[in-house]
Amino acid sequence: AAAPLRDKETELNILFIGNSFTFYNNMPTKYFKNICGSAGYNVKVEAITKGGHYLAEFADTSDEYGKQVDKALKNKKYDVVILQEQSGCPIANPKKFYGGVRDLAKKVKDNGAELYLYETWGYKEGYSKLISHGGTTKNMEMKLRAAYTAIAEEVGAEVILAGVAMLDIHTQGKIDVYKSDLFHPSPKGSALVAYTIFAKVFMHDPRTVKYTCGVGESNSAAMKEAAYKAVFEEQPIPDEYKIKTK
Repeated sequence: AAAPLRDKETELNILFIGNSFTFYNNMPTKYFKNICGSAGYNVKVEAITKGGHYLAEFADTSDEYGKQVDKALKNKKYDVVILQEQSGCPIANPKKFYGGVRDLAKKVKDNGAELYLYETWGYKEGYSKLISHGGTTKNMEMKLRAAYTAIAEEVGAEVILAGVAMLDIHTQGKIDVYKSDLFHPSPKGSALVAYTIFAKVFMHDPRTVKYTCGVGESNSAAMKEAAYKAVFEEQPIPDEYKIKTK
């Protein structure tokens, strides 16, 4: 409940920084923006994205996209910045993940924006890299949840538990939130992520939003419920997963 009450009359400038887990299906500008508009919020959404990119690269001014991030944060005042790390990095290379978050957090703090970390999800069963990233979809999500939460606490950011919502819907088995490659989001997956991000950034019950993201009333209702639980219900991290960033 750290997000302030949002004034619906004031335009919010929101910047997404991430890779394909952000830009697939035009999630920021299609689903997220329309959800915000349906709920009565006035938002301007921008995204700096590159497939496969790490936050450390987005923080590096010698990188093409790092230059874009640096320029954007220096030249424009944002209200909210949302960071998404390469999907396996928090598990495979946590030091790189933490370093990237720390470096970008400084830039975001200098900008004066609120910082959110968008937790991604465990790979779907059958994907070859799942074995080295936790073994099961649930175990990988738990590892990601722990890593994102730990660094968020260090830098003073909020965590958007999109991975929790994805696991919830995936476990139910009725809606396929994965693309056929078993790790990218399907359109329904991106819509679910957008509902979860919206719920966290605005602390607004997504179940009250009329916009269905074109997935149908029944699917939309289930996804809004999962987003609600991921944000408004306690999502504990078992002791065996808890980690320290230093």
